[in-house]
Amino acid sequence: MYFRFTLFNVITLCVMAATVVMAIKRFQLRLDTNWPLLYYALLVIYARSFQYSLNDYWLFTGVACGLILRFEFLGGIFEKTFRAVELAVFAYVLWRCLGLILLWW
Repeated sequence: MYFRFTLFNVITLCVMAATVVMAIKRFQLRLDTNWPLLYYALLVIYARSFQYSLNDYWLFTGVACGLILRFEFLGGIFEKTFRAVELAVFAYVLWRCLGLILLWW
């Protein structure tokens, strides 16, 4: 295990940093803010730029949760469920990016 300083690794580290910031800010900001949607747009661009870096099912599950939370379709237990799913997506992105940087398969 080692870290090679390449453009891909630097971009992946930026994605990891954005994921950590978004996971923290998701509970500090109001639900109707547009920052999570911008984060997911950048995450989709990252996933399309580097094919097979992130699983599409996890990615679009996060996008769907972000949209549902943004437009507040549900409340109560359903809102907490979607927040938990979104946190699972954040954890997946962090774990997968760490695996990409450290060349895990």
